Amino acid sequence: MTGISQFVRGMLAILLCYWAGEFIVILFQLPLPGALLGLVLLLSFLLLREREPVSVSRAGQPLLKHMALLFIPAVVGVGAYSNQIIDNAFGLFLAIFVSTLVSLGLSAKLGQYVLASRAK
Repeated sequence: MTGISQFVRGMLAILLCYWAGEFIVILFQLPLPGALLGLVLLLSFLLLREREPVSVSRAGQPLLKHMALLFIPAVVGVGAYSNQIIDNAFGLFLAIFVSTLVSLGLSAKLGQYVLASRAK
């Protein structure tokens, strides 16, 4: 299979996971972003395969290489809403701190589970 067809297949797999996440969020009216659910679907797919497909790896490389460009809208939003951010700084700090602790703890537990299951 040529490099271009692998890239197209990988990009299609990434986009299908994204679209499936968006569809599920709209269908079930879930209170989370469809892109996040799409990432969870892609992660599940990759974990079930137990090795990454070359096509998904090839399609993901340009996205990872230029990831800084994907953060520009967030930076602009911080600048546009700086007054509200300053007014609610303590609440934001507390929410970020607690959610970071929870996500690190859950990531550590999930990592231990995955490594233990692969060791068996």
